[in-house]
Amino acid sequence: MGGQSWQIGRVFGIPLRVHISWFLVFALVVWSGRSYFPYVLPRSPSWEYWTMGIVAALLLFASVLVHELGHCLVALRYRIPIAQITLFIFGGMAQIKREAPTPKAEFLIAIAGPIVSIVLGLCFWVLAELPGVPLALVAVSEHLRNINLMLAIFNLVPGYPLDGGRVLRAALWAWSKNFHKATRYSARVGQGFAVFLMLFGIYDVIAGLQIGGVWFLLIGAFLYTAAQSTHRQVSFQESLTGLRVGDVMTTDVVSLGAGLTLDEAVDNYFLRFGFGGFPVMDDGRLVGMLSLKELKAIPRERWRALTVGEVMVPYGSYREIHPDEPITAAMERMFHDDRSRLVVMEDGKVLGLVTRSGIARFLDLRQQ
Repeated sequence: MGGQSWQIGRVFGIPLRVHISWFLVFALVVWSGRSYFPYVLPRSPSWEYWTMGIVAALLLFASVLVHELGHCLVALRYRIPIAQITLFIFGGMAQIKREAPTPKAEFLIAIAGPIVSIVLGLCFWVLAELPGVPLALVAVSEHLRNINLMLAIFNLVPGYPLDGGRVLRAALWAWSKNFHKATRYSARVGQGFAVFLMLFGIYDVIAGLQIGGVWFLLIGAFLYTAAQSTHRQVSFQESLTGLRVGDVMTTDVVSLGAGLTLDEAVDNYFLRFGFGGFPVMDDGRLVGMLSLKELKAIPRERWRALTVGEVMVPYGSYREIHPDEPITAAMERMFHDDRSRLVVMEDGKVLGLVTRSGIARFLDLRQQ
């Protein structure tokens, strides 16, 4: 999901971001109020319809956020970290940093969102039925009731990446004992549902319902792309099965001295070898890592005055990995720490380096 997004706050410590496409949803919901609310309240002034549309859009924003928080809170109970929640044109997305540990956890995390939407729909229904509630609030509540129930039903369709697809994956995972196979099948179902939506959208466009047809086409295209990406990701993960860090690491380790100036490090190492980073040694001990990331943060005119030891990221055990660990563990650690390389160590000795580019080259050669 590319494009510009902005962080607008944190909820339970989770960064909340709004994608630029969400403003299109906001505008559409407000504009739809100009046709929906006059139908249920035909004698109200025009400004009231606009106000009701804005309130409905804001409550939809809150509803989608609470839906995603349902996923997040269950994930946090299983100690699965949440990177962020992003609200965008097709709803919301909670970015979970790693997969659920068991089929049961996957099921509970997935079903939490639709359950929250159903509960919200029932709450709006109760609000609309309370005696003495103003007619405008009744109309907005009924509108949000319908939207939340539709959101729950749509998300329960058994096609990945929808919540129903994750429920299907949990069931297939529990039955087959194979997470990758379960993900592959649920992604295929998701692609099938996406094709159905796109065909339905084409039918609507031909029938003269251009707005609804285009909307179905966009949703179908998004779901198809997401399901296809998931399928490719699973194929990639399967290709890593059985690989250890020692299988893909490079043993030709070029290191920097902590006393080198940044000028010397750039001229004699970064430019000469073309690597994106180097371990830093001092008296035969690993003391840190220096990468292009740290260099770019230092003005070029200061490179002659600063040493590698002053700029490097100090060594920590979280930046090392054992050669017998699975390659997936190395990739997860690099992603978590936003690093492109890890030092491979055993019994306090540096054996090599494992890098993202090295893993990619290894897999490319393996597939040829």
